[in-house]
Amino acid sequence: MKIKRILKFYLIRLFRLKKGARQISLGLVMGFVPNWFPTFGLGPMLSVVLAKVTRGNIPAAIISASFGSLVWPFLFLLNYKVGCLFMYASPAQAEEASVGYLPAVQEISLFFFVGAALNTLIFGVLSYFVFYFLFSKYRHTILRKLQ
Repeated sequence: MKIKRILKFYLIRLFRLKKGARQISLGLVMGFVPNWFPTFGLGPMLSVVLAKVTRGNIPAAIISASFGSLVWPFLFLLNYKVGCLFMYASPAQAEEASVGYLPAVQEISLFFFVGAALNTLIFGVLSYFVFYFLFSKYRHTILRKLQ
């Protein structure tokens, strides 16, 4: 019950932001970008920097960075799977292709970072347009339903 209340609180804060739909959408996307990569605790700081550089909304970036820090294990697995699908037909073929320990580590790293780059690009562009549409068309409707 407490998690639902906290989530509702941050959603209300997000939809009450006074900035335009473009700035909020950019802040949300740029805040989530570092979660696709292993940043070793520097993710929230990188989110703020990316939001400042792209002139996105910084509170929106912090909110999305907080959400992303909860789901990073799923994101890392998705990075590996997407990298395998892009480089090979399936993860099973990728495991068969790597014979020794060192080549296996190098290939897994390559799969991970190729997947991370693709996921960042694809999900970043798609989520920007989804958030932009939500904030430009349905901001007040969603806010009324949350309250």
